[in-house]
Amino acid sequence: MPLGGKGPLTIAILMVEVVLAGTFIAMRLYTRKFLKGGVGADDYLLMITWFLQLLFTILMIVSSVYGFGQHNTDITAEDLRKAMEVELIGQFFISIAMGLSKVAVAAFLMRIIVARWHKIVLWFWIVTMMAWSLLLAISCFAQCAPVEAIWDARITNKTCPINLTNMAFIMCSWSAAMDFFLAAFPWVVLWKLNMPKKEKITICVSLSLGVVAGICGVVRTSGLKVLSEAADYLYATADSIIWTNSEMTITIMCASIPVIRPLWTKILGGSITDRYYKQSDKQSEGSSGIITIGRWRRKERKADTEFDLDTIPRPDVTSTKTTTIGTFEGSFDADSEHDILRDSQVIQQRREFTIDYQGGRESEP
Repeated sequence: MPLGGKGPLTIAILMVEVVLAGTFIAMRLYTRKFLKGGVGADDYLLMITWFLQLLFTILMIVSSVYGFGQHNTDITAEDLRKAMEVELIGQFFISIAMGLSKVAVAAFLMRIIVARWHKIVLWFWIVTMMAWSLLLAISCFAQCAPVEAIWDARITNKTCPINLTNMAFIMCSWSAAMDFFLAAFPWVVLWKLNMPKKEKITICVSLSLGVVAGICGVVRTSGLKVLSEAADYLYATADSIIWTNSEMTITIMCASIPVIRPLWTKILGGSITDRYYKQSDKQSEGSSGIITIGRWRRKERKADTEFDLDTIPRPDVTSTKTTTIGTFEGSFDADSEHDILRDSQVIQQRREFTIDYQGGRESEP
């Protein structure tokens, strides 16, 4: 039957949001793989989240074809049963995806924080969030026995020991609470870390946008009573579906913004310093006589924690003195990367860096 009621609007919003979320994740993966860092657990979690979101969108399109978003009285009994069954399958996947999206943000913060109590707090949220997500997903089908009685009103001999509305209320409330926590937590734990201020601001501000996701969660939670409205279930749950998907999309975007900043810089052209950092970082691998300023690397972990780099040649000095490096006499083309480095591995640009060395070693003739 043709789409009707709230079905077309719901599907349009879901399709736009799944494309938007997929775009951010694609940019995130490109940045991590080719520009900075390396793909980590948080990236894989977001990939799984988006795959489940895509599957959810497809299922909701199918459900809309059968009558999702319309009043029960406007569709046939057979279409009603099929629409409810497909929607229930979609709710199973979106329940898991919602938990994974929050866990991905926590996993991203795990790559940065160092204090043990910070990690304990994040693990608490990770475990509890996934526990409630899985319980809600299981409850979608375990709420009644036999399971077909959930969408087939012809089955009267049934038992429904689980109240799905209560389960959804607890999980959605916890999800909204985690949104607000993840929005505030970076300001507390990152501001004192020894990392570039620009990195701190980017991460904290972007994750603070999670407040919007939290607001979506609050709105969704306040309308969960519609899950008990069996008389008009397909129409009543449309708004809840929209708010759920919107909350997850915003979470994905907030988690991706700090990671894709190098890609954004590259697209806009970046500064001459940004381009130098990338080139000197590659050349410094495996070389000696190089001082790297601004990098914090954990060798014991598979994924390194890295921030913007300033890499300079190590000068040989014989006594305490001031050495000025990084000057370039003559013409300078600010748009040419060929003027940044030469075979001598000396920075050749107009910016000057003054470094005081105490002591030193005798230079060899």
